[in-house]
Amino acid sequence: MMTFTTPDTATRLTEATESRARRLDDRMPIRLVLAVAALWIVSLYVVFSLAPAPTGDPTTLGLAIGMAFDLAVLATLAGFVALRRWGLLTSAVGGVVLLVGAGLCSLGGHTGGWLVAQYVTGAAIFGVSQAAFRRF
Repeated sequence: MMTFTTPDTATRLTEATESRARRLDDRMPIRLVLAVAALWIVSLYVVFSLAPAPTGDPTTLGLAIGMAFDLAVLATLAGFVALRRWGLLTSAVGGVVLLVGAGLCSLGGHTGGWLVAQYVTGAAIFGVSQAAFRRF
């Protein structure tokens, strides 16, 4: 005679929780939010303190990149205040926008420490946000 055993309720709940797909509206740990927010604050301080003064009127593409960056920062802030995973996604988008902006600046002939800082901070924000999004 065969007997079948069924897993207890606690085991089934644990397996169901582990197998559940993560969603964009899942909550994030507050420590993670504070760490990524600190990265943003330090990065923006470094980039803006090294940025040269504008030499002329910005182009339409420059304005579009600036608007995309502003929207990414606002969306990241909203996601972090709400403690939602989509805040990490918008944070990664903000890092990509910083990288694109740095690339356009280097194509336009800009050089110097500011450009290097923008590349480094954009890559750091993108990398940390993407890694945290995949992990949490």
